[in-house]
Amino acid sequence: MSAPSPSITLTLDQVHQLVGGELHGNGTTPITTVDSLPDATAEAIAFVSSDKDLKIPAAIKAGALLAHRHLPELSIPHIVVTNPKLAWAHVAQRLAPPYVPRGLAADLTRGRDVEIGPEVSIWPAVTLGDRVKVGARVTLYPGVFVGSCSTIGDDSILYPNVVIREGCAIGARVIIHSGTVVGSDGFGYAQDQGRHVKIPQLGGVAIEDDVEIGANVTIDRATTRMRHTRIQTGTKVDNLVQIAHNVTIGAHSIVVAQVGIAGSTTIGQHVMIGGQAGLADHITIGDQVMIAARAGVNRSLEPNQIVSGAPVMPHETWMKAQAVIPRLPELRQLVRSLEQRVATLETQLAQTSRPSKKPSARARK
Repeated sequence: MSAPSPSITLTLDQVHQLVGGELHGNGTTPITTVDSLPDATAEAIAFVSSDKDLKIPAAIKAGALLAHRHLPELSIPHIVVTNPKLAWAHVAQRLAPPYVPRGLAADLTRGRDVEIGPEVSIWPAVTLGDRVKVGARVTLYPGVFVGSCSTIGDDSILYPNVVIREGCAIGARVIIHSGTVVGSDGFGYAQDQGRHVKIPQLGGVAIEDDVEIGANVTIDRATTRMRHTRIQTGTKVDNLVQIAHNVTIGAHSIVVAQVGIAGSTTIGQHVMIGGQAGLADHITIGDQVMIAARAGVNRSLEPNQIVSGAPVMPHETWMKAQAVIPRLPELRQLVRSLEQRVATLETQLAQTSRPSKKPSARARK
């Protein structure tokens, strides 16, 4: 059993060295944690991104701030940086307890020819299949299953009850949260007279370095042996996301909760997909695309655009449509009224334009 991790204290001078910027105030101020602005206490550092965060200065109790500008109106020591939230994240990483390896649990189940790197933390009830490779400083929490011929890269963390099926590759510094399944069978069937014949899913999953995957995510394995469902470097996937077989998600993308991505879809780099969006199969999403929450993407999208709605459309068009929707009952009644008026006018016009009959010769006598 490993010893508890020691707490870390930084002075504001040390924080300044870490994040850069301009220091105003007492550099010896001790910082032991980070917190949000409303909740921060004297031991914490918080961040201020705009003046609207400063509406009630007296309510700010933080020991120090990371700020978007010099704050002479406050007596709190602070560091002015370009991106306060990013600087705050770097401080949070520095204050995180250092990694202390706990070694191998006595009841670890492992197959043949397993390779385990140095300084690992493998908890009880972990199962490693044949020819699994586990890198240095990897943490596998209770209930983790790693199937045969899979690899786990250095400094990765798999939380309780994560399943990595056979033939999957997990890169370095990957974080996978509880309940996620990597390498489940893709949903592939052939139809035969109304019956569904399973297509064996023989490929794998490749998750590249610095990816984080939320809880209860499913990433299906590729269909054919030489292919991989692939999540590229630095991408972050939220909870409850379904990623189907043969999908590729480009580097440094964001996929928010409850998104469903159908098979063989390719997503570019730096793409952002909002919650509950659905993407059809066999489409391509270009780089730098932003897909709004609950969008229905039924076609490929060119790079560098923002889209919304179902079916998907340019965000500006969707916003205009949303502005009209609350007025639809009123507009419907207006159209009905106009239809009635047009019908009345047409009847009147027909009556006035009808030619009158000439009197007969006998009638003239």
